[in-house]
Amino acid sequence: MAIQELLESIKIRVVEKTSNHYLQKHIPNPILDEHKLLLTITVLLQANLKKQDIITYATTITLIQIALDTHELVTNEKMMHKGNERNRQLTVLAGDLYSGQYYKILAEIEDFKMLKFLAEGIKMVNENKIFFYHQNAKKIDQLIKSLKNIEGALIQKLVDYYQLDGWKAFVEEFLFLHRICKEKELFDQTNGSMVVDAFYKYENNDKLISITKNNKDAVLDKYIKETSSRLEELLENLPALQADFRENVYQFLNEISKQQLYVEEG
Repeated sequence: MAIQELLESIKIRVVEKTSNHYLQKHIPNPILDEHKLLLTITVLLQANLKKQDIITYATTITLIQIALDTHELVTNEKMMHKGNERNRQLTVLAGDLYSGQYYKILAEIEDFKMLKFLAEGIKMVNENKIFFYHQNAKKIDQLIKSLKNIEGALIQKLVDYYQLDGWKAFVEEFLFLHRICKEKELFDQTNGSMVVDAFYKYENNDKLISITKNNKDAVLDKYIKETSSRLEELLENLPALQADFRENVYQFLNEISKQQLYVEEG
């Protein structure tokens, strides 16, 4: 089954699992991270799973990610709920609802080993969120590693579970690159990003840069360029990678390359 067909099937199932008429009237619908879902499907295809198992596990992991992202809204976007305690409480409940859905799926198929692996991934994500958002890192490298764990721990657990050689570094760099590109875009649009602020703070503390607040999103440019290069190299070394996914990654890298060229020429 083609990746795109799997992607659409899983998206439909996730919507079914997260739909709640009352919640939809009061808070935004959960956002599905299509890049992570695409990577999850690709990893499961690499593990030679049957179609139905791919749909089940990819749906489960996507629900976990949505639950984690929804709970994060309560702490990282306080302004969104300012003066509206009901919406804040409903967001917490929505995250709990999505969590319950993925536990239900795994319990139904009685895959307790997978449940253990994913629970470890959830724990790693939450621990690194605390570390990152409280800015406990002493060096920029620690901050970067923490962000990579936040983005990639769940799919890394899949890689561990199926013992897929050569995939750990690729998953880490692919998701890290997507996150910092997303944060740069967010900062450009809203002039606000916790990730940009953190990188700006640590780079300045290490006296590595001299960037004004007017263009401090540029602090990510170096990491976008370096990570793009590493990802392209890793992509070439992945065995038997599905053509659809490879093309998707190259398209992503080409878009970044054009943006970087525009920045340099500007």
